[in-house]
Amino acid sequence: MQKKLVAYSLFVIALTATNQLAALSRDTIYINRGFFTTVDTISFPYLAFNKTTTFNNLNTVLRVEIYDTLELTVVNNDSIPHGFDLKGVSGYKLGLFPGASATVKLSSNLRKAICYFDPTDYPLNRYMGLAGMICFDDFGNKKTKRFYWNLKDHDSTYNKIIPFGATVDFNTYYPNYFTINGLSFPQLQNDTTAVINGKIGDTIRIFCLNSGQSSHSIHFHGFHTKAIYHSQIFKIDWEKDTWGTPSMETMVLEFVPDKSGKYSVHDHNLVAVSGGGVHPNGMFIIMSIQ
Repeated sequence: MQKKLVAYSLFVIALTATNQLAALSRDTIYINRGFFTTVDTISFPYLAFNKTTTFNNLNTVLRVEIYDTLELTVVNNDSIPHGFDLKGVSGYKLGLFPGASATVKLSSNLRKAICYFDPTDYPLNRYMGLAGMICFDDFGNKKTKRFYWNLKDHDSTYNKIIPFGATVDFNTYYPNYFTINGLSFPQLQNDTTAVINGKIGDTIRIFCLNSGQSSHSIHFHGFHTKAIYHSQIFKIDWEKDTWGTPSMETMVLEFVPDKSGKYSVHDHNLVAVSGGGVHPNGMFIIMSIQ
């Protein structure tokens, strides 16, 4: 009995200490409208959640320390109604008229990636770009190297007609551009938040969201990665080199390199490794391990 009381006391002390360390962080994202420019300079209408009122085709990655509370304000900077919701989490769905804003609070005691998106006229506004990640982790641990991938597919014809109220059929959807963090190879190689650079023995962690309409199959050359979090819970702790990733799925992958060299990561569907029909101008990354 005494041992149980001691154990319980230690648990309470640990929980109290954790709660005392927890903090409130505040952030704001804006729903912006603009134009997406592809790797071969084709432009089409696009939407994104940005940190400022200036349009950028990369949706903001929100980083939150485990146990901390995020107070997030969402502002509709567009001329039509939009919304906000969290995939797989109830109680957060919001409607936002033009110029309106709303604030939500959320926290997690687990390492994870959550998809935030616009549920209005679903899936059209999400397809047009309105989906990003909220990442919970022990960011105070600087030894871990973290990278962020927002996978996306685009049909340039659909993007041009959806804003004018046209009806599209996703059963016949055949995208012609494929991006990670709004970029295609070779431009993608300049994104230090996406392209893995590390050393033998590093802990490398990848937060990944498929915000596109299509499923993607991400293949790693040289290494197997482990799912330390997955929105499909049964996949947690799986370890493999190829990850089938349906639309709106999130995962946190981790691996520790045991050899040096340059290794590619790409979609196993080789159409998605192209852009405008040109290979390899799509989902293709060359990672470097020293």
